[in-house]
Amino acid sequence: MGNLNTQNGHSDTAGQKFVAHVRASDGSEQSLYDHLTGTAEIAKTLATKIGLPLSGELIGLVHDLGKYSQAFQTYIRDSLKFDNYKDLGLDEDEEAELLMKGKPTRGSVDHSTAGAIFLYNKFKDRPKKNNAAQGALLADILFICVASHHSGLVNVVDKEGQPYLYNRKTKPKDKVHFQEALSNAINNKLFNSLDKKTINAAVVEFHNALALLLREDSKPKQKDFYIGFYTRLLFSCLIDADRSNSIAFEYPSQEHLLDHKRPNWQIAIDKVEALYKDFADKAKHSPPNPINEQRDRISQTCFEEGQKPQGIYTLTVPTGGGKTLASLRFAVQHAKRHNLDRIIYIIPFTSIIEQNAQEIRDILEEKSPDGSYDEKWVLEQHSNLEPDVQTWQSKLIMDNWNAPIVFTTMVQFLESCFGGGTKGVRRLHQLSRAVLIFDEIQTLPINCYYLYCNAINFFTSYANSTAVLCTATQPVLDKLPIEQNGSLNPATEIIGNRDDLTVLFDTLQRVDIHDHTKNPQDLDGLTDYINENFAKFGSTLVIVNTKAWASDLYRELSKTAKSEELFHLSTGQCARHRKDLLATIRKRLKDGLPTLVVSTQLIEAGVDVSFKSVIRFLAGLDSIAQASGRCNRHGEMRNAAGKAIKGQVFIVKPDAEGLSKLPTIALGKAQMENTILPILKEPENASKHLLDPDIMNIFFKGFYQTDHAEKQMAYPVDDIHTVFGWLSNNSTNVAVSNDNKQRIDNGQFPKLWQSFMEAGKAFKAIDAPTKAIVVPYGDSGRELITALYGTQVNDKEFYKLVRETQQYSVNVFPFMLDKLIDAGAITQVRDTGILTLSETFYDEQMGLNIEGDGKLDFIEGF
Repeated sequence: MGNLNTQNGHSDTAGQKFVAHVRASDGSEQSLYDHLTGTAEIAKTLATKIGLPLSGELIGLVHDLGKYSQAFQTYIRDSLKFDNYKDLGLDEDEEAELLMKGKPTRGSVDHSTAGAIFLYNKFKDRPKKNNAAQGALLADILFICVASHHSGLVNVVDKEGQPYLYNRKTKPKDKVHFQEALSNAINNKLFNSLDKKTINAAVVEFHNALALLLREDSKPKQKDFYIGFYTRLLFSCLIDADRSNSIAFEYPSQEHLLDHKRPNWQIAIDKVEALYKDFADKAKHSPPNPINEQRDRISQTCFEEGQKPQGIYTLTVPTGGGKTLASLRFAVQHAKRHNLDRIIYIIPFTSIIEQNAQEIRDILEEKSPDGSYDEKWVLEQHSNLEPDVQTWQSKLIMDNWNAPIVFTTMVQFLESCFGGGTKGVRRLHQLSRAVLIFDEIQTLPINCYYLYCNAINFFTSYANSTAVLCTATQPVLDKLPIEQNGSLNPATEIIGNRDDLTVLFDTLQRVDIHDHTKNPQDLDGLTDYINENFAKFGSTLVIVNTKAWASDLYRELSKTAKSEELFHLSTGQCARHRKDLLATIRKRLKDGLPTLVVSTQLIEAGVDVSFKSVIRFLAGLDSIAQASGRCNRHGEMRNAAGKAIKGQVFIVKPDAEGLSKLPTIALGKAQMENTILPILKEPENASKHLLDPDIMNIFFKGFYQTDHAEKQMAYPVDDIHTVFGWLSNNSTNVAVSNDNKQRIDNGQFPKLWQSFMEAGKAFKAIDAPTKAIVVPYGDSGRELITALYGTQVNDKEFYKLVRETQQYSVNVFPFMLDKLIDAGAITQVRDTGILTLSETFYDEQMGLNIEGDGKLDFIEGF
């Protein structure tokens, strides 16, 4: 295989059999040789996507070299002996001695540094006449990948300036059993084909991969970020290869994880085109409909643009314009045209993943007689339902996005790109050679702007991917304020030029928007206002900014509204709960029954509902536009004479609102009050409506220029450090700053100096500090929890159960989780890390109740 002899089928033969893993179910042993060569084979396949197949193969081959030591072999056998001591027939004294000694501590034998040092030395000792600087850089990158494969990416320097990478390189070889492990590996012919020619070929391969990066017109800070991202992607290939090989041994039924075949996109294209032909046939026999005509134009444009070159695209379509199906039409055409591996939909909220995934599944997948799907095309990932501690069980549970079409969340995407540890990064390589469709991109957290833009630049410039940014309210990410941090690379608008967008938005303008913010109202005033609106229109959606306001309004409205007419939606409910509520809501709306819904902003991002009126708490223009998309969504409203009329949207302002924990909403709200609403009152803007693309541009440009927004965009950790800084030039680090002065003179450019681990810890702590818990919603939720506890982890049914739990999970903040644990409301499913909730702490109307007493109070700002 390639330059290295890494085919399976050879076992360790020099005396002792060196073991990599022992299967828990039957005690079978996986030889270390088979694990290393098998991992190398997979890693090579994965790293081919970023042009570094040899590098992938090398790190796969050496990553567990330290396991060739007697210390590790003793560790693994002692661990097994401790776990199974009851079956060994020991007498009382032997058993007591074993228990007193205790189980060997996980990680007590360093088995990753030996391989890192071995590979580093191979590159260090090569002739320096060709690509010397890049050879040294590659040596560092490969060292970091191998040394980090259990901890997550380690620092080059830590935040105090301590040279962690240098210290790890110079760790005494006897501490990592280097000579012993290397001797045993060589005796077992592991490195038969690893010679200088192979090392030089890897450097040439790396040089070719970097050539475009080094000559293109990126800022130096961006180049540093890109070098770090190359490291992270290669690390991802190693982690997935290692985990996949290990899982396939431990659970042979999961061997499909090793299958990385490219799908036949023509099959998907045929099904999508058949659907659009059916639409066209029906349209021939229906009265003309301007909205459907615009939807047809959007989808046809997406079909045509799908044939174009790879890069960054925007799809700016008003809500209700059919962008989910249109983007699929673009994606399948584009995937076939460029021979890509997968399509990944990145969606802001779990609340709409199932809705959109179901829409695609209905088109592409065959339905079985029992109503289930064959799961050949679509994979959904609903939540963070993954343990922090890596065990055999959690490795099995964790999806690696190995499917043709994946639906996931923005949080999961960002965690894979920037989080610490090894959990999320395993999937990162799947984002290469793919079509990445970002739905409702305006919901991207502001503190991730520079991280996101540079990641997308990397994927589309160096990893053979295409990105499509979909929304009705397109943020101008190509014009961010801090030049050296780098904005998004230029994007192609699929719909066309500014005039094309204006015509589209004017045609699909289905609502009138009224500014009723002049007189802020308290809870009683807003309750009366909503009741009057509901009495007039019969279907009203109220969208608020915080769970606290949603809870308070729901309670007050329940005093007058009929129980069957009033609904509440928030992230305190699991996805299945919200799905059931939305199904009831949609049916009532379709049947013309009175329907009053109080919701947080989760309903704004693509949820397919259509009310006659919408009341929106004041927020950014993007939020107001999205709220408007839930009103007269399909242009279906008619007067008594059958003539089309517009839905009505009302912007209101509460007298008090705690937004300290929601700074993006607070900034958008201020921008509306101070800039946008006053602009529309000027005579020269009398013809413009609030949702005009030009007004949206003014909103975003002003929004980005606020002091707070600028400070937030690089993911601040404190007053000095940012995550983006730690992952790029690390200029705030004293050690790096001193080194930076000599970077050109010493010929070491580009050079690694990232604080990877510091960034990973900070990103996880700041961005997504929630934990998923499985809730007992309805009979199905309770039965699912019972089944989890009644099924063995190595049973093939357990994996299916875990996937089902994603619909029954709620993410909670640490203080909420602590409170639930103290109340005895949380139980763990064995050692999987999966947490389940007691029945009394989940309300069938409102969802999670952290008090367990029916009083659904929320902390202000959540």
